[in-house]
Formats: sequence, C-alpha cells, structure tokens
Amino acid sequence: MKFAVIGGDARAGWLAALLNGDGHTVRCYALEKAALPQRILQCSSPEACVYGADWVIVGIPAEKGGALHTPLSVQKLKTEDLLTALWPGQTLCGGKLGQATSLAAVRAGLSVCDLMARRDFTVGNAALTAEGAAGLLIRESPRSLWKGRALITGWGKVARQLGPRLRALGCDTRIAARKAGDRAEAEACGLTACSFDALPELAGDLDFLINTVPAPVISRETVTRLRPDAVLLELASEPGFDKALAEELGLRAVFAPGLPGRSAPCAAACLMRDTIYTVIREREEEHGQ
Repeated sequence: MKFAVIGGDARAGWLAALLNGDGHTVRCYALEKAALPQRILQCSSPEACVYGADWVIVGIPAEKGGALHTPLSVQKLKTEDLLTALWPGQTLCGGKLGQATSLAAVRAGLSVCDLMARRDFTVGNAALTAEGAAGLLIRESPRSLWKGRALITGWGKVARQLGPRLRALGCDTRIAARKAGDRAEAEACGLTACSFDALPELAGDLDFLINTVPAPVISRETVTRLRPDAVLLELASEPGFDKALAEELGLRAVFAPGLPGRSAPCAAACLMRDTIYTVIREREEEHGQ
C-alpha cells in the first residue's frame, strides 16, 4: 500500500519508518525535523505527498486552530487546503479530527479514520500515557511514589490506567470524580475516592496532583493550598488547571498533553500502525476481500 504521512510529532516519524519497514511505499511532508530513514521521500508539497496514496495520515491531535499540527516542521498547512489536495477514495486518518473536517472529508468522497474514536487505540494510548506520567512524577519530585500521596482528577481511560499503577508502586492514590458510580468503581479497584468538593481540604497533604479532566475542576483555592514541593501534572487538553497561578506560586507544574508522543514515540507509533492495519483488515472483511 501507499501511505502519506503529513505533520505530527515524533511518533509520526517512527510510524513512517515502521510502515516503510513493512514494505509499504511511504512519503512524508512537514516532517523535516523528524529522524527519518533516507529511503523515505520528503516531499516539497502536500500535493506531491498525497498523490496516489491509499492512506493520508496526519497527527494526534490532527489539527490546532484550523491548521494541521506540525510541530516538527516550519510548514503551516490549513486543514481545508489538505482536503483540497486529496482524491475521492483516499482515507484520511488522524487523531481528534474536528467535526467540520470529518464532514468535509466525507462530502469530498474520502473515508475517515479517527484513531481517537476507536477503543482499541484509546485504551493502548491511555496505557502509554499512564506509564509516561509515572515517569514524569518520579523525575519531577524530590519525593518518591512509594509512600507518597497522589490524587487524580477524573475516572476516564487515563485515570483507570494510572491509578492502579501508582498504587502498585506503593503510592496512596485517591480519585476525585463527579459521578458516584465512577467513585464506586475506583474504590472497587482498591483506590480511595472523593468528590471534587473535597479537593481544597486534601490539597495540603498531597505530593502529586494529576489532572486528566479537560475542564477547570481544580480550583484556585486547591492550587494555593498545595505544598511548594508538590508536583502538579496536567495530562488533559485545555482548559485544565490555572497554569498562570501555578507558575506565579512557583509550583512544580508540568504540562504534558499528548504524552505518548514524547515519552514513548516508538511504542505509540506501533500502536498507530497496528490500529491502522486492523482498520484495513476490517474493511477487507466487510467487502469480502
């Protein structure tokens, strides 16, 4: 098959190399800062990159502010300009594709594969995020996870992976969640749980506060009550906790959205490749090929 990989972070470069190593034809654009094998062609235009490709793969997240996410390039490409360059029958693949982008792609005769809409991908991505988060907490804190005290906001995919991992490392881990059912599930996993209202009261005893909720659930009062040596880790997309306040107070605030692309880009790329192959196989089975 022929793949075009456009933009994305370090995992995009690894993905291109993995696909090429499997015998596929791979062309890239907006990845000039990535460490790519010499045999992979770096195209000078998106049109040249996508021409004849079966799959066009963009980053995770796919876009920011109407443009493709291209942190490893000086190139800036509007999402609508990429769609104009694609041909009916091609598959556009990425993570967190905007609703407007997906609708425009379908109207243009494209197939759409949003990796972040597939559970087989998001569960693996959460596991990689949890592993990377544990590493960040160890690196950033003068204390240890063993006998430490941590609180994780939310009980989504990342929290479900991270909570038990921290507990297994000897960390007293609490989950703050809005729904009583989520708190009950966390407690069934051997963790303690509380509502968001309890955060200010608990903040002063925490060594680690980890946010996984893309909403302002951590109040200013909670942030001001944290100890100076506590680590405040942001894993969610905006809006999360008050970054300006954390920096003003001199807290150890770490902002790490899209963590798998930073902490384990090769493993994250393997997950992307395996999910893409699964989609291809599912489509072949659906059409009786």
